[in-house]
Order: sequence, then C-alpha cells, then structure tokens
Amino acid sequence: MYNFDKLVERKGTECMKWDFVEKIYGSADVIPLWIADMDFEVLPEIREALEKRAAHPTYGYTASAPAYRENIIKWNQERNGLTIEKEEIVPVPGVVTAIAFALNALTKEGDKVLINTPVYNPFASTIKGLNRELVTSSLKCEGHKRVMDLADMEEKMKDGVKMMILCNPHNPIGRVWTKEELSQLVDLCAKYNVYLFSDEIHSDIVYGGHKHCSALTVSEKAKEISIVAMAPSKTFNIAGLKSSMFIIQNPELREKVSASYNAFHVGVDLFAYKATEVAYGYGAKWVDELNEYLYENAKFVTEFCETQLPKVKTFVPEGTYLMWLDFSAYGLSQEDLMNKLKTEAKVGMNSGATYGDEGVGYARLNIGCPKFMLEQAMNQIKAAFEK
Repeated sequence: MYNFDKLVERKGTECMKWDFVEKIYGSADVIPLWIADMDFEVLPEIREALEKRAAHPTYGYTASAPAYRENIIKWNQERNGLTIEKEEIVPVPGVVTAIAFALNALTKEGDKVLINTPVYNPFASTIKGLNRELVTSSLKCEGHKRVMDLADMEEKMKDGVKMMILCNPHNPIGRVWTKEELSQLVDLCAKYNVYLFSDEIHSDIVYGGHKHCSALTVSEKAKEISIVAMAPSKTFNIAGLKSSMFIIQNPELREKVSASYNAFHVGVDLFAYKATEVAYGYGAKWVDELNEYLYENAKFVTEFCETQLPKVKTFVPEGTYLMWLDFSAYGLSQEDLMNKLKTEAKVGMNSGATYGDEGVGYARLNIGCPKFMLEQAMNQIKAAFEK
C-alpha cells in the first residue's frame, strides 16, 4: 500500500505550485489547488532510479534505453488496448510542445484549427501564437455531462478547418470520451480532411467503470489522420522532468511531424528518459491505488457541495484529478468570484474563464493532494461563501 495521505513539504524546492503562491494569489497562506500537478511522493522506483543515475559523475548526450520504448508499448497494450510499434514513438519534451510541432508540420499560417471549449487554455494560445485561426465549438450540456456538438463541428469543418485538437480525457470537464463518440469524431474529420490531434496526457487517471479509449484504437481511418500525444507527467507527478511522446501510426504523418520537430533540435533529457522507462515498467500498482484515492477525493468534494454548499454545483469526473465547480448561483462576476476564493476562502483555484467563455461562473479545483488538505480547503470555501 502506498501512502497518499502523507504531507510532502514542497516549499523551498522551486515548486511552481507552492513557492509562487504569494506572487500569484497575493498571500502566502493560500492553499494552492490550481496547477495540474499532485502533492504526492512519486513512485519510489522512479526516485531510486534517478538517484542512482545522478550519482554517476557524467551527464553527457544520452539516448533512451531499449526498455524506454518497450515499457511504453507494454503499458499501452495492457491498460489501453493500444498496440504500438517502436518506430511509432517519437519522444518530445511536452504535450503542448507536441501540439506546436504538429501545427507547424501540418498546417500553415492562417489555417483554421478547431477546439471544443471550455478546454485547456494552451490549446488556444498555441494556435494563436503560431498565427493559425482559432475556431471554437462549445461542448453541449446534458445535465452535468458535456458532449461534443457534432452538428456545429461539422458546419465549422465545412468552412476549411485543417486540424482538430481534442483533449482526451478532457481537462477541465473530466469527460472520458467513449469509443462511439470518438468514432463519430474520426468520421467527421476524415470526411473533411481534418487532422485529429489527440492530447491523451490524462489517460491513466480514469474512474468508476470508465475506460480510456485512445483515438488510435477507433478504426484504421483514425490511424491515418491522428496524431496522439501522451506522457507520464500527470500520472506519475513528474511534470518537471519534461517527458512526453508522439504516437503516430501513419508513416507519412510521422515523417512530416518528425521533420518539423528535428529542425528545432530539441529533445528529452537523460532523467526524463529514465523516469519514463521506470514509471511504465513498475508503476501499475501505484497508479491503481492513486486512482482509488483520487476517486474518493472526488466523491468527498461532490458530497460536501451537495450537503454543505448546495449552491455550488459539481460532479465526480469520469477522469483526471481536476474538478469543475459551478459558482454561478452566487451571481458574482468572474473577477469577484476569484477574488473571494483567494482573499476570503484562501484557496487558489483556476478561473473557469481561462478555458473559454463557457467557463464564466466556474473554477477548476485540483484534487491531487492529501484528503485532509482538501477538507481544509472546502471548509474554508464554505466559511467564505456563508458570509
């Protein structure tokens, strides 16, 4: 059994989440439940492997060991039913970096790129930063569940969209897209010659009977048009090591994206290679226990809102360790809502408006922390909003 209740002191480690609280939220006593990393110790085998490698007195140019690709392949076959060949794995420092390289390789300035909002904000900033035209399609509400508006997406694809960027599982909504949903999306993209970029960084954090379905497992058609990016960073809490990967099964697409990537001469460092190799080689039990713990955290927040903060609407996500809280019943402006959370509740959350206009009235909560910390944060929110 792993101990996810253990408090890990992260202050003083140049930690974005904890050491920059005062700069970001204006007070050092704010509980930071914002940026998507977790406050848990990493898998022990990762730390041991990095300590062993760090003890060697050289850090020269490094290539991945054979086990790096072998473990990625085995992990995805066993947990996701995704069959990958070694040559289909292209290491890259980050998923957002991967998006930028894919856009650079497969689109040109002025091309239209489609996203479903609300969604992870670097999608939009990367598209606009590379001088592509951002096109958005709002997710439709079915109760607390959000679904793709395929009719709206088709109208926009008809108008010349070149790439669709999908968040799968979805951040911040917590949807784990089904094979049926993905199949409909793939058919739509194929019909209008749209590349599908699937960000699957949260694919290992899935709850309650749901199962991650990679875009590449949908059909042969999906393999022809899809670029998948995944990473151990969210799953194993190693975002600081900058390790991600493309999985591209169409050789022509892979050649184009790899050429774009290689032209910039960036790469994954030796500690990232080693951590990834070890995570996927030894981390299955740790991830299973992590998911159980996070699921209980999600249920706690949902039940707390239902019984203690009934004006705040939320739900247990299907995946990710991020929750979408609706504060709109209080009638506050977005600025006033976020100010109240940080100055009165003393809880640092992400503004829902960051993820698109559909997020006004919402805030994103990171539940990747010991439960006692979450309990303290929720009680502080309750006290602030009862005033």
